[in-house]
Amino acid sequence: MLILLVEDEADLAELTIDFLATVNIECDYAFDGINALSLLDKNQYEVIVLDVTMPRLDGFAVCEQLRRSGITTPILFLTARDSLTDKLTGFSLGADDYLTKPFELEELAARIQVLASRGAKPSKNTNFELDNLTINYQQRCVVRADRAIAMSPTQWQLLTLLAKHSPNVVDKTTIENEVWPDQEPSKDMLKTLVFRLRSLIDNDQETPLIHTIRGAGIALRNHS
Repeated sequence: MLILLVEDEADLAELTIDFLATVNIECDYAFDGINALSLLDKNQYEVIVLDVTMPRLDGFAVCEQLRRSGITTPILFLTARDSLTDKLTGFSLGADDYLTKPFELEELAARIQVLASRGAKPSKNTNFELDNLTINYQQRCVVRADRAIAMSPTQWQLLTLLAKHSPNVVDKTTIENEVWPDQEPSKDMLKTLVFRLRSLIDNDQETPLIHTIRGAGIALRNHS
């Protein structure tokens, strides 16, 4: 089993990684939220163990961004923040479990194994399908006809947002708030993102699926 451990306390991370290896749980390690998102963009994990208080990007923000992107990997918060408010915040953002520090390594391992077994179960809502386009949320892959389509994190966020609302139109403000929650994007940023996503999804020989509805927004559907 391969998991991602996100923890800014290096000594605790080393101790945890060494123990988990004894029970056949291998770890990739990230020291902050930005590093974690970079690893998650490249790799698949069975469980994410996530600290909350970290530099640059905290665990709550990481969890929120992952769930907004359609990533369903089980998340366990491992943190010293033990108030009821913190726990409720974690679960409201999409966490599957919450363990407070100090903790027993044996308990952490047991919780990871339970989450991994849950995550291995097939989901009825794993795929979105439209025409010959398939989005697999669990594997985070996109296929149209026989083409596997690689895309950036922001392109994935926009596509899954459009799929969530399909066939309805998603307005500009909603897109900007979802894709760039911490900044005010320029007009060109959104135009460029839509253009690049459309060039990936819609070939000249294929039915257009991404439509700009003048004065309203963007829609993912097989008619304009």
